[in-house]
This record gives sequence, C-alpha cells and structure tokens, in this order.
Amino acid sequence: MIASFSLLHPRDLESIPKELSVFLFPVGGLEQHGPHLPFGTKLIQAETMARGIAEGLGQRLPAWNFILMPLIPLTVDGVTNHLALPVRPHVVRDAVVDQAEHLKRLGFKNFIVVNSHLTPKQITALEDAAKIVNGRLGWLGRKFQMVSLSGALVDSKTVFESPMIALPEEHGGERDTSAILAHDPALVLGNHRDLAPVPRPKAGVSRFFDYLNHRIDGYWGNPARASAENGKTDAATEMNLLIERLIPWLEKGQGGSQFLSMYRHFPFNGSFFKAYILSIILFILMMVWAVWSMRDVFEP
Repeated sequence: MIASFSLLHPRDLESIPKELSVFLFPVGGLEQHGPHLPFGTKLIQAETMARGIAEGLGQRLPAWNFILMPLIPLTVDGVTNHLALPVRPHVVRDAVVDQAEHLKRLGFKNFIVVNSHLTPKQITALEDAAKIVNGRLGWLGRKFQMVSLSGALVDSKTVFESPMIALPEEHGGERDTSAILAHDPALVLGNHRDLAPVPRPKAGVSRFFDYLNHRIDGYWGNPARASAENGKTDAATEMNLLIERLIPWLEKGQGGSQFLSMYRHFPFNGSFFKAYILSIILFILMMVWAVWSMRDVFEP
C-alpha cells in the first residue's frame, strides 16, 4: 500500500502493520534556480523522488506499506543564497526528529528522509536527525531505523572540492530543468531554450566570501539541452540506485552506512557545531571562574 499521511484517517493508521510500514519524509528548500525555474524546484524534486521510491519499493516489497509524509519545505543552506530562504540547522533536524518521535510512540519503526537539497549543512543536519531517531530507546530493545538518502547521491570528489559550500556540476541547468519539464512543462518559462550555457564556478576564497555576503546567484549548466524525457530517465536511474540499496536495509537492517556522506567529517557542517563551541566556551569560563575564586588558597 502507498498512501499520503495527510489523507489518512485514525482508523487507517491503526490498522497498518507497524513492523512492515515505512514513512517517507520529503525535504527540500526554496531558492533560485535561474530565471526560468520556480523557487520550489527542489520541493518538486523531493516529492517526485519520494513517491517514485515508494512505488518502486512497493513493487519489490508488496507486503510493506509506504506512507508519504507532507513535504517539509526547509533547507539549511542553498547552492545559491542571494534569493533563498534558508533556516537554522536545528530547525531542519528537529522538524524531522519530532515527527518521527511521535510516530515511534505509536509503534512505527522505519523512516526514510528523501532530501533533494544536496548541500553540506542540509545533508549533515538530516544525518544528525537519523542518529537521534535511531539512538533513542535502543537500550530497551526496540529497534528503530531512520536513514537519509542524500548521502548516497554525493560522491567524495564533490565533497572535498568544496566541503563547506555546495558546488554541484550544475544548478538550474540541464538536469534541474529536465526534472521540472518532466513534472509540469508549464512551470518552466519558455525562454529556457534561449539561455546560454554557463560554466561551473570555481571553488575558492572569493566564492567563500561571496557566500558569506549572500552574493551567489544565477544558474550554471546548459538549460537549453533539457527535455522531459531526460528528466524521466535521470529520475528513474537515481531512484533505482536508491531502491536497490534500501531493500537490504529494510529487510535486514543492513547497509545504512552507505547513505552517509563525507560532509559529516567536517565538524563545521554539523547541526550541533554551534552547541559544541558554546559548550567549550562555557567550560573555559567556568574553569577561569573556579581558578579565580580559589586564588586566595594559593596565595602565601
């Protein structure tokens, strides 16, 4: 069974077998993808991928139930940031954790995050969410599984080229434009055929400062080469890859590590990074205060 959570009634949820149910959380943000694509390009891609994965898994695992959660329109960081609506890391992380925790109380155990925003802080925030959901109550013998799929879609070369700021091969180019054409051609402005190809920006200090000052804008890639057929083919290839990796994870709880990205090895990307820094500062201040308050003890 494949169902949308928002359309279920309480009796529907109560009748679903807990052990053989999976909740999919589509997540994406709002940002510019060139002059021809809507701000919600990543939202559309997230919902499309979540439904496609649910349908693909449903064909392979007919005894299972796949519940599509409402879209979470949040991202921590964008590929561009001049016209974007990012939120703080804990907002994305906790939005997923809080919903999953309530479902866990009802006895459900399997959760998949389908994130279309392949940016460093977004990916690590969702991986942090999975760690929290997987870790709570595990000592009671109740096994919970949450995985964020985005780590499987970013290779190590991309990560190490630009570990702090997303720098994909294209943004608003052929691939993104094809995805929206496949979804609804009316959402792509007709002038995309006239847009010139734009080379991928280079990583470096200047790009870093442009990002800090919210000056990264526009698109790169070649939107003129886009087509609905390419969009369908790209989506099918990506979803088939993820489905093949998800099946052993669902059936045997194996292979979860293959969904982890290399971004997690850079502490400044983590959603707890600021909390760690504040904890260290607080610890140092407390030590200074303790030493200062005991100065009379050590004076002759």
